[in-house]
Amino acid sequence: MNSTIIYYTSNLEDEKFEEKIRQNILDVKGDLPLISVSQKPLVDFGTNICVGEVGYSYLNAFRQILIGAKIATTPFVTMCESDCLYPREGYFDFEPTDINKIYSYNENWILWKKEGINKFKKKLQTHGSMIYGRLWLIEFLNKCLKGLPKWSRDRKQGIPFYSPDQKFTYFSGDPIINIITGVNGRKSTSLMKDKPRDTLEYWGSCVDLKNKIFN
Repeated sequence: MNSTIIYYTSNLEDEKFEEKIRQNILDVKGDLPLISVSQKPLVDFGTNICVGEVGYSYLNAFRQILIGAKIATTPFVTMCESDCLYPREGYFDFEPTDINKIYSYNENWILWKKEGINKFKKKLQTHGSMIYGRLWLIEFLNKCLKGLPKWSRDRKQGIPFYSPDQKFTYFSGDPIINIITGVNGRKSTSLMKDKPRDTLEYWGSCVDLKNKIFN
């Protein structure tokens, strides 16, 4: 395989919830190697690097990604987040070919934990569904993080990550579900104009999936 999964987490989610997220990844990742960069130790979940409880922020998330990318040895790295459910086909079995492209999955759907919001809504991109050339990402993150604190709890800390000249190559398969629990302070996100859905292929009904992952 030419890619390594980089799983990064602040470990703020309910542990039973995140255990289900991790088990989903183990169930569907195939033979891809896995590096987990966490703020609390993770047992039996790939090669684990625990950075300590440095707190949640975008800066810390990208710093954790950089640590994982430096340890990986494959040409590509596949992003994986602690609030996303992944399908068996479409994402982990995709084979990127150009180390200078950003590959972005375009079947991302939002699910809210909040009671009364029982529909899936489509989102164009989520960072938990990106694949990068590993050396390109290391160079890029080093540039983005230069001069910034090693760790920060400032959730408003700006990170000059993407720029207008960067090109995305989109690929798709069964839906990735990005779950908003509100734990990290995020209660909303940008959405596409696609009609909300009660059910999605592969995952079934929104209500049933919520019951499965939150109960």
